[in-house]
Amino acid sequence: MKVRTVYWKFDGDSGPEERFAEISSAYFKTASTAYWKLLVSKQEVEVKKRKPAIIKVRKIQLPPETAVSPLSIQRHALGTVVDVYGDRLFKVEEQKNISSVVFLPVEDGTVEIDDLLGVVKVYPMNVAPAENVGVITAPEVAISLKEQEANLVFKRDEEVARERRKLKEYWYRRWHIGEWYPVIARENVEVRKGEVTKVRIENLELPENTIPVPMAIMTHALGTVIDIAHMGRPRAVEERKLITHALFTPAFDGKIERGDLIGILNVYYISAGERAARIFQHLTGRAEANHVYWKNGKLMRRRIVVTPFSFKRSSIGKFEPVIAEESVELDEGDVGVVKVRDLEFPSGTITQPLTSFNHAFGSVVDLAAFSPPKMVEEDRVVTHAVVISPKGGRIEKGDLLGAIAVYNISVLREPEFLISKYRELMIRAEQ
Repeated sequence: MKVRTVYWKFDGDSGPEERFAEISSAYFKTASTAYWKLLVSKQEVEVKKRKPAIIKVRKIQLPPETAVSPLSIQRHALGTVVDVYGDRLFKVEEQKNISSVVFLPVEDGTVEIDDLLGVVKVYPMNVAPAENVGVITAPEVAISLKEQEANLVFKRDEEVARERRKLKEYWYRRWHIGEWYPVIARENVEVRKGEVTKVRIENLELPENTIPVPMAIMTHALGTVIDIAHMGRPRAVEERKLITHALFTPAFDGKIERGDLIGILNVYYISAGERAARIFQHLTGRAEANHVYWKNGKLMRRRIVVTPFSFKRSSIGKFEPVIAEESVELDEGDVGVVKVRDLEFPSGTITQPLTSFNHAFGSVVDLAAFSPPKMVEEDRVVTHAVVISPKGGRIEKGDLLGAIAVYNISVLREPEFLISKYRELMIRAEQ
């Protein structure tokens, strides 16, 4: 199908450009390794809460057959990266670069030159049409990894602190093994549409050698978790992390109540040994929470039990284009809920919005369906996209908003077998 693409052009005079392009769904296969590249500011910018900022970063050159997404866990005290831009819009198959980021502030302050704003994950992948999915192979891609100096920016005694450090870029192996971690509010919070809010959550301990990714399709009726945070300086992936806050972007005004399930983290292991050790969390890992959702235009709350869930993700996935089904005018900093052409996801799939493919006037940060929630084991239909507008502008019906990666998953049963085998022993020990 032919759609209009609107994107920021930064090679020379910056500004939005548009063109028409033929797009369709496509399949991809990812390599067993991925890479981290550092997003380091090249300019000083005054940032204000509720106003996303486009900030220039040290240019990152990437080879063909790669895609990117920001690494979760807030890396800068003032906010988080929600999207990245190159000099223009690039296809997966093209050589590409990253020259700017969309930075979403959680409070007012100054981003300085050489501040580490975030980290981007780089995935080597091959793309093929549906008729060739059976023979698609992972690419062999060489990516240059650097060591560079930058400022780590974090809160120390409620004040913004900076540490000059030498930081390394890394590669890591992807095992495609993950677990669900519920993100549950620990406080009552009034939220206003578009005002990113740092919400205190029930503590989550992430083991070393794991990568958290907020699960797509809005879990809470009022908005979406776009990132998570812990206290103190940023920690390396090799360290355990105690997550205490979630960065929640409201799409509607309302109140988050203590005990609300506001999001789900997909936590992926990049070390097989850590996965084996964490199976035992399933013996005691259940939690109760309020599931908050829309039904017939009304906000509903239902008490549920969230049980541990382990899964294996396929290395083969599918790109689905996200196409606007209505015209919307957005102001700078707006969070919009835009009707899109229905996206149908079969049972046993999870989704993730992709960065660097987004509309100039609205970065897709999540998907939404205004109907009672369904489990991952059920077929689902998504009708809306949640977008953040960095500059403001008009999205037209038929515009390409972005793209979604869809992965098949299979539930891992070994925790259930382990629980079944040792439940009686655990009960006796508690007595």
